[in-house]
Amino acid sequence: MSADSLHAALTDANKSRAHLYLAFFRAMEKRMGRLEAIAAMREAIRGWGAGLAAGMVRREADPFGGLLEQFVHVPDGGRMFQPRVGRCDAGGLDTQMMRCPLKDAWTEAGLADAEIALLCNIAAEADYGTLEAAGFSVEIECWQPGKTGCCNIRVRAAE
Repeated sequence: MSADSLHAALTDANKSRAHLYLAFFRAMEKRMGRLEAIAAMREAIRGWGAGLAAGMVRREADPFGGLLEQFVHVPDGGRMFQPRVGRCDAGGLDTQMMRCPLKDAWTEAGLADAEIALLCNIAAEADYGTLEAAGFSVEIECWQPGKTGCCNIRVRAAE
């Protein structure tokens, strides 16, 4: 498989995940109400993300450099999310994802900006789950209407 074919397949898979999140959210919102649907989605997605941490190997000598390799630049060397790394040193890692296939899928589906922002916030629970389970402290500023790029992720050593 060529690099371009792999990139397209990965992007399509993540867009499918976005559509699945939306379908689950709408079904749960209809049955449970908005607040309960948001809470259930957050819980499930965070738990899924925590499970992903099992595949990460913490590099004690350079934990944040290790995150560049095992989190920021996966699954395709950074092509899909186009991370812009502002900091990666012994004190932490700061990066902004300039693209996001989930956000792109919701935009392509014609969702309103407020709904896209909500879904981005819910989807960020995967990153919280992964990074916290890997032993880090995380702060994510999700995309908001009028902002460029997507999530700003700040990772520090857990306290």
